Amino acid sequence: MNRIARASAAFALSAAAATGMLTAGAGTASAATHVNDLAWSYNGGDSADNWNECAKGKLAGNARLDHILPRDPQEYYYCAPGAFGNGVQHVNLWYRHRA
Repeated sequence: MNRIARASAAFALSAAAATGMLTAGAGTASAATHVNDLAWSYNGGDSADNWNECAKGKLAGNARLDHILPRDPQEYYYCAPGAFGNGVQHVNLWYRHRA
């Protein structure tokens, strides 16, 4: 009788572990459905100007998103470094959103 109880307990634990792994896998898959689109590349003037212009675009884009209710916190604009040439850092404005 003890052997049957231990076997059924082990089965229950393995089923719970498998369910947890499936749930974690689904979370990873849903996170992978978020994609990034390049909204604009700032590549004129100097590096500081490019970052400042991108910051303005980021703020304007996120302000527009704030008016969409319910707001998805995983959709937003952000600035990231782009190519670097002739002493100027190009800056890209990216939009992260659901695929």
